[in-house]
Formats: sequence, C-alpha cells, structure tokens
Amino acid sequence: MATTKTHHQDTSEDSSPSKTAVYRDSAVSLLLSVSCALLSALAAQFMRLSSQAGVPGLQLIFLMKLAQLIFYLVVLPIYRPKLTTEDTPQAMVLFLSAVTDNLGTIFAFLSFVFVVPGIAFGVIQGSIPFSTACVAFIFLKERVGVLDSCGILCCAAGVILVAFGMSMDDESSSRGLTISLLLPISAAFTKGPNNVIMRFLIGVRGVSVLTVMFYAQLLGTVVLLALTYAFETPRWTMSGRTVGYVIGLCLCDTFASLSVKLILKVEKAGVVATLLTLVIPFTILLDYPFQSHFPDAMELGGITLVVLGTAVVGGHAWWVNRQEMRQKILLEKMNFSK
Repeated sequence: MATTKTHHQDTSEDSSPSKTAVYRDSAVSLLLSVSCALLSALAAQFMRLSSQAGVPGLQLIFLMKLAQLIFYLVVLPIYRPKLTTEDTPQAMVLFLSAVTDNLGTIFAFLSFVFVVPGIAFGVIQGSIPFSTACVAFIFLKERVGVLDSCGILCCAAGVILVAFGMSMDDESSSRGLTISLLLPISAAFTKGPNNVIMRFLIGVRGVSVLTVMFYAQLLGTVVLLALTYAFETPRWTMSGRTVGYVIGLCLCDTFASLSVKLILKVEKAGVVATLLTLVIPFTILLDYPFQSHFPDAMELGGITLVVLGTAVVGGHAWWVNRQEMRQKILLEKMNFSK
C-alpha cells in the first residue's frame, strides 16, 4: 500500500508540470495574439498612410523586409540557432515557407493600399479557413467536419457580403474593384498554407523561429528590391511625417510577424487563425481616427459573419487540441505512455 501510494504521488507530481505547461501556453498564446492583432492593425494603417504620402507599395514592403533582416542579423549571434537543415526535404519545406511567407506579405500589404485596412482584413481572415481546409484536403487528405463546414460557409457568406458592400460604395472602375478583392483573397490563399507549413517546421520539426524568419526575410529583401526597381519608381526622399509612418510600419510588422511564429510554436494553425481574428475589430476601430472610415451596414454584417465563422472553426480546433493534451496528460498519469 505504501508503495502504491508513493507511486501515485510521484505520478501526480510528474503530471502537474504538464498541466501547468498547458495553461501557461494558453495564456502566452492569448497574450501574443492580442499583441500581434494590435501591431498588425497599426502596421496596416501605417502602410496605407505611407502609400497615401506617395511612397510606392513594393518599396514599403522592401523596407519592411530589410528592417526585419537587420533585426534578425543582430539577434542571431546572441541566440545562435541552428541555421542548417537536417535533410533535403526539410530544406525544401523551409524554402517553400519563405516563398509563401513573402507572397502572403506582398498580397496583404498591397491590399491595404487599395482597400481600407479593416475591410481588407475582413476578407483575408474570412478566406483563410477555406484556403487552409483546401490545402489540408489536397495534401493531407483531411476531411472537414460538419461544425468546421458550417464555420467555413459562414466566413464565405461574410466575404460575399463585404464584396457586395464594397461594390456599392466603390465609385472606381470594375478593374479597381477586382484588384481590391483579388489582393486580400490571394493573401488568404498564401497565408493559410503558410501557417500550416510554419506550424510543421516550428511546432513539429522543432526548427528555430529565428532560422525560419531569417531565411524568409533574406529571400524577401532580395526579391522585393528587384521588384521595386522593375515595376516602380522608388522614392527615397520623404518628409519627416512620412519617415515616421515608415518606421512605425517596420517596427509593428517586425514584432507582429515574430509574435505569429511564436504562437505557431505552441498552437495549431486553425487555432492561430481564430486568435488572429482579433485584428479585425482592432483595425476597424483604428480606421476611424486614421482613415475617417467606418464600414456600412452590409460590410459590418459581413465582417461579423467572418468573425463568427472563424470563431467556430478555430474554437473547435482549440477544443480538439486541448482534449488531445488532456488525454496525453491522463495517459502519463496512469503510466500508459511508457
């Protein structure tokens, strides 16, 4: 009896840190998500303000990537992460993550030039669950459940409502409206898969966040410099206010991007998509003081559906993830994991 009691106490003590780790990770994820959402909302506003001041969009994204590359070059010698991959397949996945990360950034930030940030984020976040489900089905053969399907349909309905609202408000040509819709949708169809790839590298394979981000910024800096001179006329002379906008853009996006990758280290891609839905209300609130814009009834209804649908999809993913963690802790406690 004494031996059994002692064994029970030992296993309870061993399982306590696991429970504590689960709750700690949840709290850290929530804190990082709120910070990331606020920083992303501010970055979108600074992007639009800088563009309105006359700085070309691709040049602004190049400056963002350059600032992040400098940041990681400073940080790398301090933490000294492993910069090499274990094998060729992992190197290919790392390269793919860098490509999708940069494509998602380009599409997303260019959409802020053509669309008010709050509306752009509504379309992006509303399309991400569908794009992620498509990638999971094509490459992982994962089927979407009934609850997830309802959430995805709710998001799709929200995006359609937002599109109708934009078509009613937009006085520009149909070409301009098409670009305004295609850019955020393209951002969603690259950001969704990128979150899955990043989760695989950082959360499953254990690749350092700094390593993943360093290679993404290195590729992005080189490519965007070439694209800037190929398609735009760079403007290097700016007013003091514009310089402030650009600095704010670079700082906010650097720490927002880092926060996303840190969340992906402990949470699944579906959960991250839900947590980052917080960016929509933050951006809409900032649209009024920065852009003097507030969405009309149809746009607001569409954004509400997007938030609701994403909450359903991500909430279900979060619940399943937590159930798996609790089951693992229970098995460890009952000594079945050995």
